[in-house]
Amino acid sequence: MTPPVATETTGVAAEVLSADDRRFEAMRKGDWAALDRALADDLTYVHSTARLETKAEHIANLRAGKPHYRGISPRDRKVRVTGGAGIVNGVSDMHVERDGKENRFTVRYLAVYAKSGQDWRMVAWQSTRQD
Repeated sequence: MTPPVATETTGVAAEVLSADDRRFEAMRKGDWAALDRALADDLTYVHSTARLETKAEHIANLRAGKPHYRGISPRDRKVRVTGGAGIVNGVSDMHVERDGKENRFTVRYLAVYAKSGQDWRMVAWQSTRQD
């Protein structure tokens, strides 16, 4: 008989997941100060449409509602920490509004975090739309 698999994430991996949660929440709530703290200054953000943004571009577009995230539901996340980087592979159901049109879709994503002082900040994001 196989022993049950532990589903609780602890230690540094839990810190990285918490940073991932805080970033998603800041995006959904439009908390620009929290989002600024959650993102590294040299961020590379690649949307599921392949559009590339810097940190400044990403925050400016979100502030302008391009897009407005109404719901973000991450799941099936796995974290590994190696060489000072926290790497999150996951799936997220997204609910966005852009130009008055609502859209729901699912992405598979890769988020990379690096420790900055006491906080983990996202340095890279890449997502692929799942149809």
